[in-house]
Amino acid sequence: MKDVMKFMNKKGIMILHIICPIVIGALVYCMVSPNVIFIKRMEDLIGGSVYMPVFRTDCAFLRLLRNYLPDMMWGYSLVFALFCVAGNNVADIWRVFWMAFIFSAVMEAMQKTSFIPGTFDVFDIFAEFLAEVAAIYIIHKLHSREEF
Repeated sequence: MKDVMKFMNKKGIMILHIICPIVIGALVYCMVSPNVIFIKRMEDLIGGSVYMPVFRTDCAFLRLLRNYLPDMMWGYSLVFALFCVAGNNVADIWRVFWMAFIFSAVMEAMQKTSFIPGTFDVFDIFAEFLAEVAAIYIIHKLHSREEF
């Protein structure tokens, strides 16, 4: 029974690290940027507005936040999701990292084509790289804890 509780705690923490960053990124888009594809698709899906104009977008810090934080949250979440699916021990961390980084870089680069809508930005790749490295570090720290 103790092993089951330990496993559930581990899975729960991993799931939180997958879902929470996506929610944070979505909220940033909802509060700062009404014209991104994500917001437009959500509005089409629910048939109404999801834009919550909480912050002014003429501030340089908020533009940086709007442009890079959602991508960072997506990359962070991707690493945890891949780790849950493809890796189950610390030895798999770097394999998961390279899978996530290559996937996110290819997806970003495909925005230069008509296959994937979006605006290509090299700094998006760098921001995702930083978030993916942070996720790898956190996974390593979580797995090195004895009670985890």
